[in-house]
Amino acid sequence: MTSAQSEGSEQGPLVSVVLMAYKRIEYLRITMASILGQTLGDFELIVADNSNSPEIARMCTVFDDPRIHYIGREPSLSMVQNAKSGMKLAKGKYIANIHDDDVLDARFLETLIHPMEQDEKIGLVFCDCKIINADGVEDVAISDKNTKAYGREGLAEGMLTHRAGTVFDHEVLPPPSGRVFRAGSIDLDEIDERAGNAYDWWMGFLHCKSAFWCYYIPTRLMSYRVHADSASSCGSAKASESMVFIFSYFLTHQSFPEKNQIIKKKLALYSSNGAKLRLLVGENAEARVGLMKAFRLTGSMRCIMVYLFACLPSGLTRLTLKAMVHFRK
Repeated sequence: MTSAQSEGSEQGPLVSVVLMAYKRIEYLRITMASILGQTLGDFELIVADNSNSPEIARMCTVFDDPRIHYIGREPSLSMVQNAKSGMKLAKGKYIANIHDDDVLDARFLETLIHPMEQDEKIGLVFCDCKIINADGVEDVAISDKNTKAYGREGLAEGMLTHRAGTVFDHEVLPPPSGRVFRAGSIDLDEIDERAGNAYDWWMGFLHCKSAFWCYYIPTRLMSYRVHADSASSCGSAKASESMVFIFSYFLTHQSFPEKNQIIKKKLALYSSNGAKLRLLVGENAEARVGLMKAFRLTGSMRCIMVYLFACLPSGLTRLTLKAMVHFRK
């Protein structure tokens, strides 16, 4: 193991794998083993530890692999800052941004890099994924449902020629751990920190507006772990507000004018969901501010209805929402 700032060879590795870590030692151990066991061995592994954990540092040493570069964050950064700074350390021709609870098939890097090695116009390659539980067991039915829900069922291998569709048609791009991209194909400084934990959505947007193409491989070469501590399992107003920022940006900058109606619907939905989460903790004023901003952009009656509800006393709105959640169960 070496420091992430140490000098590499003049040529550098073929791939830089940036592994984002935060306290989850046992999951991280499994993830690291899946990376180090790749059939393609020409890579560096940058462990960007946002918890600055002595245990994680020791684990990197125990693996005893010169390709591992450990960097501890002190103080901790936001998720997007950790990802962004880790990717900026990359020396490889290609970059993979892996989360510490996901697992890679041994052929992941070799398979995803191949199309980019064959065609310099390709900037991002992504694959389908399995859905596994906390114990690492796949539920094939849930994996199939996920593939269908995100528009990958029946999607043939090859370049995606409809750029806007890559972002909006069932949100076809998988989580970060299911992608590899060409270094320099997007400007990492353009990853907006206001995207928060939805930075992968923002990176998808950057890839789709770049001069390079996206390429899909229909094999499930990454396992996405669903568990109680995962960011995707923890609903929060901040998570909704990250998506609100992204869709507000798309509307105000007319990034995808042909998709404006879809963007407005998604903006209204995420604004309403975020407002409800704020109402549950008594933040009625903050909820109203966000809803009014969304209404001005979308004209959505959904936003107005939730806004009027947010005008009631905070205790009443909180009790009503909790009752609604209870009866839905």
